[in-house]
Amino acid sequence: MTDAANKISNTDLFNITNFIGLLSAAACFALVNVAITLTVLDRTGNLGRPEVVSIDAADLIRSFVNAQGRDVPDEELQARVRALNANLDPIVQAYAIERGLMIVNSAAVLGGVRDITPELLQQTGLLQ
Repeated sequence: MTDAANKISNTDLFNITNFIGLLSAAACFALVNVAITLTVLDRTGNLGRPEVVSIDAADLIRSFVNAQGRDVPDEELQARVRALNANLDPIVQAYAIERGLMIVNSAAVLGGVRDITPELLQQTGLLQ
């Protein structure tokens, strides 16, 4: 091969350099747009992260038992509490999914989490 065939012209080198520069600028621009979008979504609370709340399971069962009244026989009350225990997990899961919540037991929480036990009792009809 001749030396003339191996040489890259200054015009070709300029075009490749421009292309790489434009490609780098486009990648940086895309990254900046993603960062701005994520920041806006985070500050407006629209990132889809669930709110972490707690329920007091003991208080929930205690309130359920108190709502049954004193005229319910012990055997019937025990059956209702067993039914509640069997259905509590699906009830809490459905409530959490419906409202975009992550529900944890208050016994596992040190603080800073909103307790929704009364709200859960009222809105799921467990006090009826």
